[in-house]
Amino acid sequence: MIIVIKSVRCLFVMGLILLVTQIVSGCSGIYDGEKLFFQEGCSQCHTYNGRGGRMGPDLTAVANRRSAGWIDKYIHNPQKMNPQSRMPSFIHLSSAKRKAIIRFLNE
Repeated sequence: MIIVIKSVRCLFVMGLILLVTQIVSGCSGIYDGEKLFFQEGCSQCHTYNGRGGRMGPDLTAVANRRSAGWIDKYIHNPQKMNPQSRMPSFIHLSSAKRKAIIRFLNE
């Protein structure tokens, strides 16, 4: 019985450590930014490292021009930052998913 209790306690602690790690990292580590970039259709309009569309700006070096915070706000709601923007909003994307895309753009 003592062994079972210790095993359960150990599993609980390991789960707690994993949860805390994800919270501290903003949970963005569980998402693949490159995969999201292409799944969400960003590449339909934007080029990144020579791949993608040409309607929107090339995002290959966007991290050199804009901060991560600015990019995050723009992805979330482009019209709020630029009423003339033709880019659709991505309000449906969680903060963690937007951060994963931004990490990919910083590579």
